[in-house]
Amino acid sequence: MTYLFNYEHFDTVENRLVFHPNLNLFDYEINQLILEAERNIGALARLGLKSHPLKPTILRNSLVRTAHFTTKIEQNKLEFKEVEKLYQDYKRNPLTIKQKAQIEVKNVFETYGFIYSLDPNKDFSDMDEPVLKKIQYTLMNGLTSYPEGYRNIPVALQDGDGHVSYQPPAFNEVPSLMRAYFSWLYTSVTGYMNPYETTIVNPEKKVHPLIISGITHHFIGYIHPFPDGNGRTARAFSTLVGLIHNDLATIKDAFSVEEFFDKRIEDYYDTLMAATKGNLKPFIVFYLECVNASLTKVLKELQRYDRIKHIRELLGRGHSKTMFELISRMNDGEIFHRQLFDDTLDASSSSIAKNIAKLKDLGVIKSGDNRGEYIVCIVD
Repeated sequence: MTYLFNYEHFDTVENRLVFHPNLNLFDYEINQLILEAERNIGALARLGLKSHPLKPTILRNSLVRTAHFTTKIEQNKLEFKEVEKLYQDYKRNPLTIKQKAQIEVKNVFETYGFIYSLDPNKDFSDMDEPVLKKIQYTLMNGLTSYPEGYRNIPVALQDGDGHVSYQPPAFNEVPSLMRAYFSWLYTSVTGYMNPYETTIVNPEKKVHPLIISGITHHFIGYIHPFPDGNGRTARAFSTLVGLIHNDLATIKDAFSVEEFFDKRIEDYYDTLMAATKGNLKPFIVFYLECVNASLTKVLKELQRYDRIKHIRELLGRGHSKTMFELISRMNDGEIFHRQLFDDTLDASSSSIAKNIAKLKDLGVIKSGDNRGEYIVCIVD
């Protein structure tokens, strides 16, 4: 069944089109997720990501994950390792038009480099229409023959079976719909009704940056303002909008929400469609859950690094240090057998048993379900 655009989330006020997202900003579940995000952001700030030794690795991995997953959602077939290699090489080795998958990924690297060079909190004009159009152009550069800017053709979204599932608005409606969005965006960030009335701030009009970001993500897919690349543009521009948050802006390039969209891809599409039909809450909840999952992942990486460093200092030298080095290369939750130590160390069975007990006391491993099995739990 095809769902047609029907001006959900829009009102007409004094003959003027107004974007009015159908969302209860005081919803308990949404506000609990916002509080969780604030705790995660605060914890990252306290761990000192800005000067942390692991920062270069985290930033590189985050951008590679973003490029991999935002293009994978759009059916790009490159593996993560291939995207990682491309990140290392693309500036030195020019790509040809035949390498479409690689160009898609390269464009993401360049787009997010542009996004991270902006300061939306300092200069709100960093989020106006020309910036949105530049983001879409950079993402699709070399991939499409359509002219720049908003579309002048009809578009339709298809489901997995090739059936049209959603018909966005006609192209001649796009400019007015986008103006209504940017007017709402300005008011939601500043509290001013418009740029010409900046004497009185209305706090009730201001919206949390993460909610603005989630609404923005849906809106671009909802309107489909461009002839191509709307999904990637929605994910990229909503990232920029989220950076209005002062503390989030300091760790802006350290996490990848796109990774968690891909892990829950059915929820992603289902909640987007629910929002298109008028109910934004499921998508905003989903969006915030993915934001928190991505923040938690970075937080655990930093905590793990610091804990490994601390445990190394406690263990000094000896068999227990060697055993710890082996498990520190594993992921938390990974199961291994004591045979790993027997095969690696030139040590007696009793010595290995004694040092296993030491690692258990330090809380970096715990017993598994089967005899001789252990589970890595460095930050669990």
